[in-house]
Amino acid sequence: MTNVTALGLAACTALTVACFGMATHVRATGQQAQSGTTALDPAIYGHVSHLGWVVRDVDATAAAWRALGVTDMREAGVEEFPVIHRGKAVTARVKQIFARFSNGTIQWIQPLNDGTAYADFLARHGEGVQHVAFSVPSDTRLKEELARYRALGVEPIQSGTWKAGKGTGHFAYLDTAPEGGGMTIALEYDPDEPPGGAAPPANEDPFTRITQYAFVVRDVHKVSAYYERLGLGALPIDRNVSLDRIYRGRPGVFEMLLGWGRKSDVVFEWIQSMVGPNVYEEHLQQHGEGFHHLGFNVTDMDAAVAKLRSRGLAVTMSGGWNANGHEGRFAYLDADKHGGVTIELLWNKPR
Repeated sequence: MTNVTALGLAACTALTVACFGMATHVRATGQQAQSGTTALDPAIYGHVSHLGWVVRDVDATAAAWRALGVTDMREAGVEEFPVIHRGKAVTARVKQIFARFSNGTIQWIQPLNDGTAYADFLARHGEGVQHVAFSVPSDTRLKEELARYRALGVEPIQSGTWKAGKGTGHFAYLDTAPEGGGMTIALEYDPDEPPGGAAPPANEDPFTRITQYAFVVRDVHKVSAYYERLGLGALPIDRNVSLDRIYRGRPGVFEMLLGWGRKSDVVFEWIQSMVGPNVYEEHLQQHGEGFHHLGFNVTDMDAAVAKLRSRGLAVTMSGGWNANGHEGRFAYLDADKHGGVTIELLWNKPR
């Protein structure tokens, strides 16, 4: 949801420098930042290449989101690839479907065997986003970045390879979720060059561009300290009291602490409930910490809500903001019944 005590989403998304809050920490790769944390390459962490989203039935999930208006999809079918999962070699067998947006990709993953990070996540957390992936420019840089994390005490929980068109791709899922608010950082090297001049995604409005990745956490200050230790930078944190609060059809009293990552091309948000009831407490009870919602901007909130209601979604929580010359509204819709991730619609009043 949008920060009503800071700049508002429109201003946040304009601040696209690097990633999270790390501008004061970044120097050259391999050097030490003044704060004592290890610096990292901002070119890697300024853009999320894909969300790894684990579901029980990939066909049913894709069909549900297609009916909502996400129609630019590619079916990868059943794939097998070798991985090392918590020190043990295994062949991962999954069924995958990819959904494309103008600024990223969703990778829906249905695990077909046990002993992998995907199956473990599904058993522990239920359906939802298991990892957030960042691309590295070479296999050498991937090894260097893994060594940087290892020096900070962070090991991969799973690594592996896949056959790419121009060679072999490599990936690693880092064990960052326990302290990082449920976010597993993934690094990947893909030898295939990204397609140039790709047409805009063939999704219906508002599902052309993602404007927010949001996580629910128990202690946003601890999460902030952890990311600062990793070199990603501390999170600006503020207290949020929204206007016109509605929770499940009744007046709401919810308040939150919000940690912000405004330095990438999509805003990151970490949410700690302070006063409930609210949808964040529901998420913690059902899943624990982790990815909660995808945000999308709309030009007409009422029309967008009405369209998605006609397609089977209901508003669970809503409100607004008016601060520092920025006004707007937000609404959560219960798309989590289609794979474990909520939709947030965001409307910013034109200035």
